[in-house]
Amino acid sequence: MHRIKAWIRAFFGFSRGETNAFLILLPLMIVLLFSEPLYRWWRIRRPLDFSKDERIADSLIASLHWNTTDSAPVAKKIPVAINFFPFDPNTASESELIRLGLPSFTAKRIVRYREKGGTFKKKEALLKMYGLDTAWFEQAKPWITIAQTKNPAPTFPTEKRNTVAQIIDINTADSIQLLNVYGIGPALSKRIRTFRDKLGGFVSMDQVQEVYGLDSAVVREIKKKFMVVENFHPSKINLNTVTLEEFRHPYIKRKDAQAILSFRLQHGNFKSIDQLDEIKILTPQWIEKARPYLTIEY
Repeated sequence: MHRIKAWIRAFFGFSRGETNAFLILLPLMIVLLFSEPLYRWWRIRRPLDFSKDERIADSLIASLHWNTTDSAPVAKKIPVAINFFPFDPNTASESELIRLGLPSFTAKRIVRYREKGGTFKKKEALLKMYGLDTAWFEQAKPWITIAQTKNPAPTFPTEKRNTVAQIIDINTADSIQLLNVYGIGPALSKRIRTFRDKLGGFVSMDQVQEVYGLDSAVVREIKKKFMVVENFHPSKINLNTVTLEEFRHPYIKRKDAQAILSFRLQHGNFKSIDQLDEIKILTPQWIEKARPYLTIEY
């Protein structure tokens, strides 16, 4: 033992008291390190006792009230009776479609489809609508009536004449004339007229394709039936008198308007629209696009 203490003092540089303390702490540390694994091994080898849990479970079961009948009543889903009535999916309103048992989102989807120019030419075409229940369609099918449009017979017998379709001025066209174009519903008709008013009028039929929501097929149909009349003069913005609040145009962003007004403040009134080339943020393409709607007046 004296040799061990001497070796510890020489190896660690302990004093006599530190050496005695180290010899006491060392076995305690060993016990602490190995006590947890030994305890776990002892618990695993012990037989499990579920008697306490069984007593708690028995007391809970005894406190429950059991139904003595052979079978508990099962709630059955009572189908909602739908009072169907004859309807045309091309003309029925959203409220009528809901009364026929369709969910509101499906009814709205059908109405939006019609507003974009869609039509149902036969009953089965309804099944193409996303979200439409097949079971509902089978019940509603006998009540669906698709009106067939026929060309009315002439009132008076007349000679055959070569008729030429009248081309309408796009800048004076009203909502009814626009609705006659296949693919244009009330929403698109209003959108075209709103964009036309904000522009100050169309100077080219190619501008129609800038209206949000028009696909290429509808634009082609519009170009067949409408035109921009020769020598049409759109509403113009006077660069020498316009204010920032009045500078409202689909082609002119706020930063463009601010740049134009800053140039006018620094250099005085514009003498020519070509002076816009001196404003760095304005590209030549932008100037040519906006030129028909700009003017220089004193």
